[in-house]
Amino acid sequence: MAIQYDRRKFVQQASAGAALWGVAAALGAEPSVAPTQKDLSQPSDANRPKESGQPSERRPPALKELYRNHFLIGMAGDLPGNYSQQELALVKEHFNMVTPENCMKPALVHPSQNTWRFERPDALVKWCLENNIDVHGHTLVWHAQTNDWFFRDGDKATVIRRMEEHISTLVGRYKGKIQSWDVVNEAISDGGDAQTGRTENLRRSSWLQAVGPEFITLAFKFAHQADPQAKLYYNDYGIEAGPKHASSLVLLRRLLDQRVPIHAVGIQGHWSTRGIPYAAIDKAIGNYAALGLKVAITELDVTIRGTSGGQFGPGFGPRRAANIAPAAPEDLKAQADAYARLFAIFVEHNSVLERVTFWGLNDRRTWRFGQHPLVFDANNQPKPAFWAIVDVLRSPQPDLPPRS
Repeated sequence: MAIQYDRRKFVQQASAGAALWGVAAALGAEPSVAPTQKDLSQPSDANRPKESGQPSERRPPALKELYRNHFLIGMAGDLPGNYSQQELALVKEHFNMVTPENCMKPALVHPSQNTWRFERPDALVKWCLENNIDVHGHTLVWHAQTNDWFFRDGDKATVIRRMEEHISTLVGRYKGKIQSWDVVNEAISDGGDAQTGRTENLRRSSWLQAVGPEFITLAFKFAHQADPQAKLYYNDYGIEAGPKHASSLVLLRRLLDQRVPIHAVGIQGHWSTRGIPYAAIDKAIGNYAALGLKVAITELDVTIRGTSGGQFGPGFGPRRAANIAPAAPEDLKAQADAYARLFAIFVEHNSVLERVTFWGLNDRRTWRFGQHPLVFDANNQPKPAFWAIVDVLRSPQPDLPPRS
């Protein structure tokens, strides 16, 4: 059921002292130049614990333990390669699910028809198993980062066969080791209006052009055949609001009517402090639950400047160190407020919300580098946003003004 916002009690940070400390600590830790791996392995003096009794002595709780009775807490990354020991320790301390950020995407794991690159996926699954961390597979069918060999010189039957071989090989290899999969990613077009909202409004992808709308149905069928125990997701950005949300409901109802083995919906959650549709997010979770589906927030980040949204494109690649401005106090406060509001909604829906996954690890390990989107800074230190989501459970206080 959607939260009634005239009765809703949102969550603030526990006290003004804690909030002020969080801002000050983050400012002391946030570098204007991205740290090297050596820097990451040793915290700076500004981040070392202060004398006992000062606010900074507050010990960060493990997020996965704090939220254990509510939902899983995840992160995205191609672990363990190229991560420092401090970063891997941070993963083990705070997260109980890992999503491979890139290494299982079609172009990377299956660059040509007869070529598979399993080294990094194998290493990730092995490391997670050794550290008692679940794995969510990402992603089987997508319009981006998918090489054209899937579609080249092939009729519809040939493209379907290639899709089936890709899915059955990848899912089958990790059967029993990967708990869930993003089967189809971002199949709905951006934008739209009231008229398109009455349709599925599918993106004009190569998959759609080669196979038709049934490519979605077939992808879920093939994934379920490869691992009947895996939980299967449709994953997308922007589906929490507007015509795209309406189209998602049309698509999901069609899949359910056809008895397609779909179990959950992933709301990616690439948002910005400039505007988050809190009421729409709350309602969307309720709408998906009403269909009998579970929900996850699969790629959460909240930027404080620049681009937001889930669109894949240029500008989010190399982690360039030059000219990265530190976060201002008011930006950190706004971000903390946003994370608190979001997690308050997530907690309200914990009966259907299975997982909240951050898209990255820290403000260095993020596709939104330079926009400070996560709850750990580039030196792996908790930001005010971290303490805000801690206080959602530990020290809830009314009443942040409701925002739409």
